[in-house]
Amino acid sequence: MTAPLAGIRVLDLTRLLPGGICTLMLADLGADVIKIEPPGEGDYARLTPPLVEGMGAYFHLTNRNKRSVILDLKTEAAQAALHKLAAGADVLIEGYRPGVAARLRCDYATLKAVNPRLIYCSLSGYGQTGTYALESGHDLDYVARTGMIGEMGNPQPLGGQVADVGGAYTAVSAITAALFRRERTGEGAHLDISLHEAAIPFVSYSWTEAITEARTGEADQRGILSGRFACYNVYQTQDRLHVALAALEARFWENFCRTVERPDLIPYHVDPARQRYLIAEVGQIFAMKSADVWDQVLANADCCYTRVSSLLEVGDDPHVRDRGMLSVSPEGIPFMHSPIRIAGETITIQQAPGHGEHTIDVLREAGFSDDEISKLITL
Repeated sequence: MTAPLAGIRVLDLTRLLPGGICTLMLADLGADVIKIEPPGEGDYARLTPPLVEGMGAYFHLTNRNKRSVILDLKTEAAQAALHKLAAGADVLIEGYRPGVAARLRCDYATLKAVNPRLIYCSLSGYGQTGTYALESGHDLDYVARTGMIGEMGNPQPLGGQVADVGGAYTAVSAITAALFRRERTGEGAHLDISLHEAAIPFVSYSWTEAITEARTGEADQRGILSGRFACYNVYQTQDRLHVALAALEARFWENFCRTVERPDLIPYHVDPARQRYLIAEVGQIFAMKSADVWDQVLANADCCYTRVSSLLEVGDDPHVRDRGMLSVSPEGIPFMHSPIRIAGETITIQQAPGHGEHTIDVLREAGFSDDEISKLITL
């Protein structure tokens, strides 16, 4: 079976996390991803600790199955080389702040003239337009502006990168959709992907709940899915570990209450006036036994109960192992399987490339002579 994106060439001008995840997914789907890096240290993630075999562990994770080319896009010669590469590419993804690509002569208008069929993806914090477009930012800033951490009882950094990874998957969806459209129309496209906007759908339920309740005067500090209801909450056990209960539906709540021998709590399931009482009661229930005991008691209760895992426990989770989602090589190199799974498809794993490892090969493929390549390398 042919990989879905076999024959698709992607030029990756991004650094760090969002672009790395996006192009990793494209590479796993069969695309030939060429990572364009500046001279010197290259992608900052290469030297971001912890290091494994002299290279950032996260760089290993997100840049396997790619090729690396060094081009100093601050020079006219390298800009001209990129134009030649873009002429034979299908997709280009960049992660600059608005305006930077134009200064480097690798913006959409410039490259569209070189290749009208090019799918050009701009992946930025706040998008190409708007009040915040030119602001710097990281995941914490983006999710802070969505209301996501404000919805928490005690606002604090999240345990993961929602905007960064959400933006990566949004970009993958947009790129594949644009490629599909190009097959029908022959047209390229400029995709404007905002990490901030990619995070907003994650709070869409809570936002809808908040504005609706505000109109009726029933607004609460937290929403149903953010800790206001007892049936959807996190609790501490006797041994000071944490468990999650997500018994939103009536049948799951009833299963939980009957299993813990508290059928008296069943009628108050979604009664807003009784939630503080219910949270206190359920908290006391979980505090009576250790997490291991609760795992046994609720294992077959069918009530949407689970243990809260630590990051080190995730890799040892039997389901994660069964699916091969996460693993670590004997050398300590981390691996993440693509969550995009197509029946019959297998992924061939190649380690993350060395800085500029494929410069000569890629430039030769693009038609550069050895003399031209030598001049580019020594710039």
